[in-house]
Amino acid sequence: MSTERDTEGRLRDHAAQTLSEYRAGNLSLRRLIDALDSVWNSLETSGWRDEFRGHWWTLEQIYSVALDRGDLANLSRDEMREIEEALNELEVLIG
Repeated sequence: MSTERDTEGRLRDHAAQTLSEYRAGNLSLRRLIDALDSVWNSLETSGWRDEFRGHWWTLEQIYSVALDRGDLANLSRDEMREIEEALNELEVLIG
């Protein structure tokens, strides 16, 4: 039981660090998405697993649409707002 909590704590810490690195401009959106996906895949039956995935999915969709448009460098205000909301919700979840 304690090992499960320790693992979840490490995953939360990793997710928090990843979010901080993205906000500091040290990670691309793609790398953020990949890192958060790795965290999600490592979660077992955590109560926040599904909600975490929902916010990850928001980021993934925005990235995919921008990639399809060939315009990753120029996200719209709405896309930036959605990214910010997802990041804020993820920080609340893992905080």
